[in-house]
Amino acid sequence: MTRRLAPVAALAALLAGAATVYAQAAHAQARLPDGGTARAGGSGVVEAHYVAPTARYAHGVLGDAIEAGGLAVRDAAGRRHVLMLSGDSVFEDITPRLADLDGDGGAEVIAVRSYLARGSALAVYGMRGDAFVHIAETAPIGRPGRWLNPAAIADLTGDGRLEVAIVRTPHIGGRLEVWRLRAGGLSRLAALDGFSNHVIGSRTLGLAAVGDVDGDGVADLVLPDARRTALVAVTLAGGRARIIGRAAMPAPVVGTVSISGERVSASLAGGRRGTVSFAAFRD
Repeated sequence: MTRRLAPVAALAALLAGAATVYAQAAHAQARLPDGGTARAGGSGVVEAHYVAPTARYAHGVLGDAIEAGGLAVRDAAGRRHVLMLSGDSVFEDITPRLADLDGDGGAEVIAVRSYLARGSALAVYGMRGDAFVHIAETAPIGRPGRWLNPAAIADLTGDGRLEVAIVRTPHIGGRLEVWRLRAGGLSRLAALDGFSNHVIGSRTLGLAAVGDVDGDGVADLVLPDARRTALVAVTLAGGRARIIGRAAMPAPVVGTVSISGERVSASLAGGRRGTVSFAAFRD
């Protein structure tokens, strides 16, 4: 009797293993709810989105308890790659960003990676040969429940290379930091205290915009101050961070900040809209 049952037990174990593998593969294919897809041209990553929803990080800074456990991309050759994080971290983000940070003609992926025990880090991934790999990462903030929000990816110094501007801990005395990808990893170029680019619990991340506010030919960054009661224009021309000026808002900034021509517009509390000209920052 035991001998007859052995093949049945082996088959059951095989089927259970196959079911587990199938479930894991299906989970890796599942997209992050409300997550978007980033697209770019060039020879690197051309499409990216977050996958593998997970509730293993109980922070909820973006309004729910679901974060991403993986990142799916498509390269310029049409190949799909999926990078899964280990259980100690998640992507605490909504849509990845694509930009050519190293100037090789192909986009890298810029993401917010949050460690369950150490908080958020700015992370960069990209193609190296035929493989999609982790390239560089800042040190995590150092405590759980501490988050950062990218503000812009642009040539903010005027030297022709892209930098990544973030606001570290935007809800508690946020610090604006500007980072650049170099051969040895990510290096910080500048930092200024007193900024915010997110309302806790909100799914809106774009509380910053880029434009040449001071007319020197170099892109400047416009984002709210720490209380979100004013917009602040910051220049990093030449690699040094300096405030150009401030423009008070009639209500707190709670939504998207955008630039059209020489005017900055922001979504304010109470359904209001605040609009100022570049000249307001120079007065």
